[in-house]
Amino acid sequence: MMQLKDMLFPECTLIHVKADRKEDVIWKLYEKLLQNGRVKESFYEAVLEREREYPTGLKFEKWEVAIPHVSPEHVLESTIAIAVLDEPVEFKRMDDDSSVHVNVVFNIALGKDGKQIEILQDIMAIFADSEKMERIVKAESPEQVISIIKG
Repeated sequence: MMQLKDMLFPECTLIHVKADRKEDVIWKLYEKLLQNGRVKESFYEAVLEREREYPTGLKFEKWEVAIPHVSPEHVLESTIAIAVLDEPVEFKRMDDDSSVHVNVVFNIALGKDGKQIEILQDIMAIFADSEKMERIVKAESPEQVISIIKG
């Protein structure tokens, strides 16, 4: 059974990302996913389209985050691509019409083998852990981000 820890890869984890808007962040993650054979070319547009209909910005106690995702037909290998941003970008909130200013993006590429509910619960637990999030935001390498998440 595919678990969160099996879906994390240094080559699909970006730190110190500079982006002006959410589309730029999603594009940077898409490029990494595509280069590493994890998603189909249709993935980028599918993420944006879904984001327009079902926004994924979330507000936690200290951090604002986003979890853009798509349906499995755009995915080759289940992967969670992560971007840690130097400056926040705006995402629309999942639960109302306002916006959040997001520093951490988990772009969820779940294939048919992925159990979405369990993976989302695991991700929510990370976001809810302010101390862990603080360490992710300050991480100095993709490997460090992953070991903090797995921790």
